[in-house]
Amino acid sequence: MMPVLYDEGKDRVLSKVHPFHDCGFLSGGSIFQNPAQVDVSVIVPCYNAARFLPGCIKSLAAQTAACSYEVLLVDDGSTDGSFELIEEAAKTHEGFVCVHQQNQGAAAARNTGMRMARGEYLLFVDADDVVSPSYVQALYDCVRAEGAELGVCAWYAFTGEDRRYKTVRYEGGTGTEQLNGTPWGKLFHRRLFERLLWPSGYWYEDTVLAFLVYPRVRRVACTDKCEYGYRSSAQNATHSGRKSPKALDSLYITHLALKGMEKMGLEGWLNSAFGRKRLVDQFYLNQCRIQRLPRACRKELFRLQSAYFRQLPVAKEKQRLGSLYALALKKGNAPLGLLCARLEKVHKALGLLSLRAASLWKRKEHNA
Repeated sequence: MMPVLYDEGKDRVLSKVHPFHDCGFLSGGSIFQNPAQVDVSVIVPCYNAARFLPGCIKSLAAQTAACSYEVLLVDDGSTDGSFELIEEAAKTHEGFVCVHQQNQGAAAARNTGMRMARGEYLLFVDADDVVSPSYVQALYDCVRAEGAELGVCAWYAFTGEDRRYKTVRYEGGTGTEQLNGTPWGKLFHRRLFERLLWPSGYWYEDTVLAFLVYPRVRRVACTDKCEYGYRSSAQNATHSGRKSPKALDSLYITHLALKGMEKMGLEGWLNSAFGRKRLVDQFYLNQCRIQRLPRACRKELFRLQSAYFRQLPVAKEKQRLGSLYALALKKGNAPLGLLCARLEKVHKALGLLSLRAASLWKRKEHNA
């Protein structure tokens, strides 16, 4: 039996800042209302994205795909004309479907799209992002060629001025070790979401990928032949969320994901060296996200995470702690843990240097 990360009944610190709420995101039966009738369902949650939606829609309409696909544009109660834009797109482009719902958040919009989806595979696209004309076909081809359940493509980040400033390519391989925690830029077989919804009402709902989707993936296919364009702005939750008490959602969603692992029989994954590293990385991310909240919150979060970490059984595989924050968790050293979060940029730089050194060492051993 897995330990419990957070007990809302005993909390006297965090709930005063931002209360926990449970949500039923694991279903007893299939979430899909329709059987697979097309190859790919592209799901686009939209909320007040009228400024960027035309570019997103234009890029999706320009697909040169030979496979069959549909585009589900889900308006989440927009008030800026977004609904009218996607309604026009559905009238203009074959295979585009317009859906409107009251505002419930990005997770609920994705869930609406998934329930309606007729695709064997699912693609998630954010309404302010863009994709290349070969996006759908290239990802579909790579998963089919390799018999994979998850396909991932190269992607680039750009600013509002359409200036690229970062490009990420995956090295290939069959595992999930190199995958980030975002749903975009990836093609998922519907089996991976058969009984799983996105946690509605939460920030950082993408956390469920790392703990409830990736551990069930048997094979990953990578391609650098297509591109996903991620728009980076100061308004993204990634950048602005740390100013809000709702940043505590990072802890709460981790708690729900870990509970979900036990329900799905995935707790053994945390006993692997990679699973343990994923957990430490998530705990560190949680700590950094609440860096601007009161010190009492930061100390309590560290205490909860350290207690959970120390209750886990010894990993079956030899585990390298790999970071000062992991050491702080193991020792229950709150001052060190909080300091690591304050020095986030330095901590990341040291982590990158460690990874680069390990990579060079492996290459040296291989060539010896």
